Amino acid sequence: MNLNDLKVGQRVKVKGKPGEGNKFVALEISQKAPKDQAEIEGVLQAIDPGNNSVRILNHEFCLPADLNIQDLQRNSITLGDLKSGELVKLKGKYSQADGLASEKLKMKETMGFMVEELQGTIDKIDPAGKRLDVVGFTVVVNDKTVIEGF
Repeated sequence: MNLNDLKVGQRVKVKGKPGEGNKFVALEISQKAPKDQAEIEGVLQAIDPGNNSVRILNHEFCLPADLNIQDLQRNSITLGDLKSGELVKLKGKYSQADGLASEKLKMKETMGFMVEELQGTIDKIDPAGKRLDVVGFTVVVNDKTVIEGF
């Protein structure tokens, strides 16, 4: 499978890692069932309780004051309880005009390795540039990227 098998509006899960210039380097892209929520899973790079924001995958996300935040046991916690380096999943609704409207943040078990991922619909595909846009991220595809399930 290759980039030409993907379509704008299709929901995908992209596993990868943050790259230079706010890009996300795709290691694997797979098809997901349609769903309204977008998901961003990654390591907390920074937490700013004063501004109610977090940095994940080299992107800043402003969070609503009443955001549901959960620890590994699914207990409610505050933003101040989180620490840089922890793996989290941020869920919400995404639009190109407004970005991600965060609805839930929960800690994730690392399982000994850090897999960072995006889940959402494809907004744009540039086959010549080997890029696509998912949840406001520019996803870069290379010869090592595995594209499956289409």
